[in-house]
Amino acid sequence: MKLFISILLVGFAFSGCSKKEKIFHFNNKGIEYLISEAANGNKTANDSLTNLFDLNLPPQSIINKIEIDSIKNNSGKTFYGIIIEFPNPFFNRFAVYDSSMQCYFIDKSLNGYLSLTSINSEKRKFFQVFEQFMSKDILSLKRKNLYLVNGDSVNLALRFYTQFFSPEDQLIQEVETFTDDIAQTKILSEKGLTLQQNWDTFSFDERSLKFRSRNNYFESLVLQLTNLFARKPEKPFFYDQSSALKGFGKKFSVDSAQTYNNYKNKKMRFSLYLPEGWKSISGVSFKDVLTAHVEGTKFINVSLGASFGVMKLKANSKAEDHLPFTLKNKVDGNYAVRFSEKNLINRNYYLCFEISCYTLKFLIVFQCPESLYEENKQTFESIINSFWIDC
Repeated sequence: MKLFISILLVGFAFSGCSKKEKIFHFNNKGIEYLISEAANGNKTANDSLTNLFDLNLPPQSIINKIEIDSIKNNSGKTFYGIIIEFPNPFFNRFAVYDSSMQCYFIDKSLNGYLSLTSINSEKRKFFQVFEQFMSKDILSLKRKNLYLVNGDSVNLALRFYTQFFSPEDQLIQEVETFTDDIAQTKILSEKGLTLQQNWDTFSFDERSLKFRSRNNYFESLVLQLTNLFARKPEKPFFYDQSSALKGFGKKFSVDSAQTYNNYKNKKMRFSLYLPEGWKSISGVSFKDVLTAHVEGTKFINVSLGASFGVMKLKANSKAEDHLPFTLKNKVDGNYAVRFSEKNLINRNYYLCFEISCYTLKFLIVFQCPESLYEENKQTFESIINSFWIDC
């Protein structure tokens, strides 16, 4: 589900980095050595990189490339951006450290072939990462990511697709104008589809520190066209943590997936990774949005004012039997997944998933206050990414 999640929530699997005192000093040779050791399963090296890799997955001895670039913030502090590319893109990373090896940002959601550059202007400074990858063995995509260095923090400020090639369509989105406050793009159809919109504008929002478009037309188009391809990939691909564990064979099997996930419901036959601060309540219903009664497990984070519910459905039922809106989007990976757009009800956003595996089917409903959704959607992504079914 890796591509699905990244399209849905605009970049899933980001993490901040804990503020720990480091004894290392940054240099290119040293960081490359630490990365290689950490990828090979060395816990000490991985700890020094603030858990850059998930050590419950098998070690990765082959690294396609490591690229490093640097940016100085307005006070003169140097930040180092690093991309690590593997033969299996599930393990790809982008991370930012300072000269004392303090970690500021890790992105685990990057696909395919990666490249790294930096952008400096008087007002803003960015690390720029390009991705080039295949989906469903036949779709060729490219994506642009801008990570803003703002004072002593780093965040994903812009992510959008720049190319979608299929046997029928060839679509390109080019940046025509880029300033501190606006990114203007031109959208081209070189083959196939007639476009309804030939341009887009992403304006910088000072509050969220992100470039935003009103409708992000090109991304919506990519999502729509990708979902039209019902074909399952012939090449093995790991969509999430659990599928990666299963895909590595007996040593990293279902038991390993269960070990990674810290919440397990044997009766309902699912597990997931529950971040710190979340509490579970069994035998309750998501009454504020469900139109039909169905009980399950509700998970609550009081400090965020957010919650989500996991409910088991009958095999012959569907999510719409219990919801006031439809799940228009669909993707097939290790599980059959349908999902909704985010729906605003009484100043709360609701995002719903129907996940099926053989005769097992689950409805998952996320709820978050409108004002807190953007800053917490990465947490929701990490939860849904870890969802595992015993099928």
